[in-house]
Amino acid sequence: MVTGQANLLLGALQGNKRPAPGARLNHARGLLVEGHFQATALAAQYSMAGVLGGLEQPVLARLSSSGADPQIDQRSPAAEPRGLALRIGARAAMVLVGHSLEGYPARTPDEFLAFLRAMAAPHPLLQALPEAAQRFESLRLAARSASFSALDYHFLHPYRLTAADGHTRIGRLVLRTLKPHPQLGLPPTADYLDRRLRAELARERVGFALVFTQAPANLDPADISVAWDPALPSVALGHLWLERVARQQAAQRKRVFDPGLLPTGIAFAGDPMLRPRLEAYRLAAAQRVGQVWD
Repeated sequence: MVTGQANLLLGALQGNKRPAPGARLNHARGLLVEGHFQATALAAQYSMAGVLGGLEQPVLARLSSSGADPQIDQRSPAAEPRGLALRIGARAAMVLVGHSLEGYPARTPDEFLAFLRAMAAPHPLLQALPEAAQRFESLRLAARSASFSALDYHFLHPYRLTAADGHTRIGRLVLRTLKPHPQLGLPPTADYLDRRLRAELARERVGFALVFTQAPANLDPADISVAWDPALPSVALGHLWLERVARQQAAQRKRVFDPGLLPTGIAFAGDPMLRPRLEAYRLAAAQRVGQVWD
């Protein structure tokens, strides 16, 4: 059952805007790409998930820009942060959804609702926002994405990884770029990120590492608004390669990447934002396509 919080969050996100038919309420502009994922030898020590068992797995990813406009100018600050929705595997797949800034503007649904309402004001005051929201907005306004391939993508909730021997670890998952400084041959235009990624994939595949960072004892993993020290020990669970732009781009309007779809061995560790966010996501998807597709 969809909670009242999920409905309130959707209403605040939509505001007075009416999305284009079939478009998402946020991250409406996206590009579907395909590739594969290969787990590292260490991955099975962290999780029994089949996608981390070592066999090559198919990948479908949607790289996107923020905002409800499917034609948003990708040079606009309103298009930050950039988003990534990722499906790894065919059977017992893992779906991850995140964005290019670490952390979140709020720790709880009530704080996030207040943030959305404050940002909907004609002239929002950054100084009037809570500390976490100020940090997030400052990062967003300062962001200048050079290429989809040069970004790290942070998956927002803490995850619990369970190995075959029953050992569990709680931490964060991040997709880290293997190419932080791309060669930029195309000038910024309204569609520059799409054009650059297409040009890159025409030359070579684009690589990322799926990295797990275990939560240190002095941090609450349930607080998704906090940025973690990048020097914390981490392990690469696998490498993901984007290889081609999907032929059927129109399919992205009906494609739903449900972040609640996780295989045995990987689960959410729980945080206050988790349930309302998942419910709001599923409600928005159902309204957009008439049913939830995995």
